[in-house]
Amino acid sequence: MSGIIHGCSGLLQFNHAEIQRKIVHRKLFGLDELQNYLFRFCKAILTADASMLSYFSLYDLAPSVLLYGPPNTGKTSLCYFLFDQIKQEVTNEINFYTVNIGRMLDPALGQSSRNLEQIFQELRKICLDGTSVFLLLDELDTFCMSRSRAQEHDAVRRAMATLMLELDQLNSATNQRFLLFGITNVPQLLDTAVVRRFSLKRSVDSSLSREEFKLYVDYLNQPLKVTLTEKEADKLYAIYQQREFTVGDIKSLYKDLLVDKLCADSSIYMQERLVEVFEKGFSTHQHLKDVFKELSND
Repeated sequence: MSGIIHGCSGLLQFNHAEIQRKIVHRKLFGLDELQNYLFRFCKAILTADASMLSYFSLYDLAPSVLLYGPPNTGKTSLCYFLFDQIKQEVTNEINFYTVNIGRMLDPALGQSSRNLEQIFQELRKICLDGTSVFLLLDELDTFCMSRSRAQEHDAVRRAMATLMLELDQLNSATNQRFLLFGITNVPQLLDTAVVRRFSLKRSVDSSLSREEFKLYVDYLNQPLKVTLTEKEADKLYAIYQQREFTVGDIKSLYKDLLVDKLCADSSIYMQERLVEVFEKGFSTHQHLKDVFKELSND
């Protein structure tokens, strides 16, 4: 079970079994290449010999990754899958941690910074004891927005300054057991000084090929006992491209389909209903475009 680390406001630990429960019914369609790339990066950090560590030091390579992209594209799930793969294939001596930003931020003067300092101190201590750390900082934009945004609360600005100091101290040569992943849905709002401190910066916004799309909808169709013809699959794929659905959007459409099947008064022709939910369902990309358009008009 997940638990709060005593003495560290906002730091949570998830055990391996809990991570596996989070991913047991999930598949990362369209993100295989990125997952393999990031896995090799993490493995290189965790298994580097003295010679390789000297190269890391020469190039200031820190064990930090920033994942960015629209909501509902699988950024958090990707981190869960990565941790599970590292745990099984690289080292069993690694634990997963995340930060509850709401608990970490504190309106009291300087307390947010102290909370964040305590979190990193505790995790460095764990690394010194011989256990590796996988730290996920989700929703970075909550406290790392550009410093030009004068309306930000002082506690938020102080926390961001502290995070930058901690990122500066995160060095593969001295913290080989510490992996840090940051996530944001709005990279354009992050302070540039924060962004540049991450060694790797990767977009997570997969566009499925026709083959990948068919594999994904076939996977989602199985519990509903729906079989699509190639013509029907082509039609859905065309709508998918036109409406710029994320992988998470597609799963949400199937959620609506399942509810309809459970609650409808009469039997539903699922293929027709599937086309309908694709045509009318929520699209993250379209929603973001509408929001930005509205903001620009203001």
